[in-house]
Amino acid sequence: MIHEFLSSYLSKFNLKVQKKQGNLHVVTTTKFPANYPIYQAKDFLVFEQPTYQTVQVGENFHVLDVVFAHMNHSCEPTTFIECNSLTIYTLKDLDIEEEVNFFYPSNEWQMDKPFQCLCGSSNCIGTISGAYNLSLNTLNKYPLNAHIARMLNQPYFALLYP
Repeated sequence: MIHEFLSSYLSKFNLKVQKKQGNLHVVTTTKFPANYPIYQAKDFLVFEQPTYQTVQVGENFHVLDVVFAHMNHSCEPTTFIECNSLTIYTLKDLDIEEEVNFFYPSNEWQMDKPFQCLCGSSNCIGTISGAYNLSLNTLNKYPLNAHIARMLNQPYFALLYP
């Protein structure tokens, strides 16, 4: 079963998969400090077009990674996927069993399958379809990757990590 495989694989990164309300969620198994690298993709497939489970890492590059594919969206993300190094960094201190999620438009220009966000945040942006149709005012609230900034014709304003 995919749930058991994922949990076994993720355990070496102090992460696991939980099933909540019929959906899989990547959660922590230990505490992590803010701005901490918790995972780096090493084995992945590269696509020119987005799919439901890929993460956009460049203007025409999308990767399929087992961890990235199981991370959910949130309008109050706990992590950021930095595309140059394919590393997940914490955006805040994370407690044990806290969900590891990210703001999809930080990486995605146009989603393969837009959806209605159910994050429940007071800052929820509603329909998640990618950065292309969000205002700069909204996007400036989040760290963005360089390819999204370029596509917006904006200066690079992603978080910078070593």
